[in-house]
Amino acid sequence: MKKTLKVVLGISVIISTTAFILFQAIPEKLILIFGNGDELYMEFACNTFRIFLMLCICNGVQIPSGIFFQAIGKSSRSIILSMSRQIIFLIPAMLILSKVAGVIGILYAGPVADGIAFLIAIVLLTIEVRKFKDIKESNVVEDENTNAIHDNERKLVITIAREYGSGGRYIGKLVAEKLGIKFYDKEFITKMAKEKGLSEDYIENTEQRRNGIEEISNYAGALSNSDELFIKESEFIKNLAENESCVIIGRCADFVLKDKKDVLKVFVYNSLENKIKRTTLYYGLKKENAEKEIKKINKEREAHYKYYTERDWLEPSNYDLCINSDSFGVEKSAEMICNYYNENINKL
Repeated sequence: MKKTLKVVLGISVIISTTAFILFQAIPEKLILIFGNGDELYMEFACNTFRIFLMLCICNGVQIPSGIFFQAIGKSSRSIILSMSRQIIFLIPAMLILSKVAGVIGILYAGPVADGIAFLIAIVLLTIEVRKFKDIKESNVVEDENTNAIHDNERKLVITIAREYGSGGRYIGKLVAEKLGIKFYDKEFITKMAKEKGLSEDYIENTEQRRNGIEEISNYAGALSNSDELFIKESEFIKNLAENESCVIIGRCADFVLKDKKDVLKVFVYNSLENKIKRTTLYYGLKKENAEKEIKKINKEREAHYKYYTERDWLEPSNYDLCINSDSFGVEKSAEMICNYYNENINKL
């Protein structure tokens, strides 16, 4: 990412520098491309080019910075950079400077907006690039610690697919605590965001969801955001399974690790009635909307699983163990998974 950013900024600055030189050195030649006029017209047009575009060289950093933040999923920063020059700073500068210096003041509003937007882009980029260094150093230390602890240990992985409202996530957390291994769900998003340089909001809002625009992208032969994220998540899951024992919730992990030994694949389900009770009690859903929301989320999970695995999410043969959490409760279900794993680990 750092290397790509340097290349993009380098090319963009070369283009903006070239434009700056042309606008300042031969504005009259450029004006003639679009039309001609009398001496007064040409004088004003040349002044407009030279003054309004005085700091266009700054666009070589400001514009690609907005694209960069959008690409890594930090949409709020991208929006700020995209709007800063044309709206947030340019319009107020025009209103203020026009009262001070008339038409010339309006022209100077351009470089004022360009300059301020450039400074903001530099600050945001500097903060982000420093994070790259922190991430690299943190990962080196973490990898060294992980290797030191786990090099001589067997890596044990439990994947848990679950219906929304079944308590599968909580069961997985209990299993991880009982076995003394790592647990990845929301933690998965945090760790992946840190290693891949993506924002947590971007991952959470993109994973396990597909929309009409993405279907069009696939039809056109392009990878959608969901496709790219699924690829990254799959790589991340495989890396986890190679380096540590853990419990992984959802994200088609059972399919991603289908060829790996020492993996127990679990599916947790329950009745709609108890899904509604759990989601209203623990997730804060309103009872009148709970059934609709539960069905919507489970339908999204089923469609996501089908699209990327070409398997049916609810097919029992995809899993080693299917548990009805209504019949056993979350505590007993977690205990069953641990017992089953311990008894069958050498057969997996």
